[in-house]
Amino acid sequence: MKKITTLLVMMALTLSVTAQQQNIIVKRQGEGYMRANPERMHSNFTEDQQKQMQELRFKLQKENLQISNELNEKRAQLKTLQQVDKPNMKSINAKIDEISALQNKKMKLMAEHRNNVRNLLTDEQKVQFDLNWGKGMHKQGRKMHKQGVMIHRQGEKMQMMGERMHQQGQQMHREIEIRQIEKK
Repeated sequence: MKKITTLLVMMALTLSVTAQQQNIIVKRQGEGYMRANPERMHSNFTEDQQKQMQELRFKLQKENLQISNELNEKRAQLKTLQQVDKPNMKSINAKIDEISALQNKKMKLMAEHRNNVRNLLTDEQKVQFDLNWGKGMHKQGRKMHKQGVMIHRQGEKMQMMGERMHQQGQQMHREIEIRQIEKK
């Protein structure tokens, strides 16, 4: 009986944690990138500016996606080159140069994008744009990383708890079968 109570308590705890995480997700659906309110962000721009910025953003995302894919391939190739029994430093350095060139290309695309967006703005908007560019991104990024690590750890704990509950359930099932056999 004690095992059944423990099992029920663990199941209730698991369900409550899952419900809390789902509640957080539902609350955040109305928020945009990095919790920004899209309505507030666009209120200072004309419809034409918003449309042009959206087109520029799409173009940047498309180009960045291609570069990111290439970067991931090059990094995997570098890892392979480094993990052989006798690594060829000339090949490794060449691969590092290729990765650096792609990162350089990505940074230049971002600078070009920033400049293109800035050229769409009035003088007053440029001042606000320059003041807010990149503000808090690093701090926000660290915060998001910590939250991701925390959620990952919670997931691992819940998985372990689920495995324990499964094992306890199997043990209880065996005990019940043994009792039923003994009664016969």
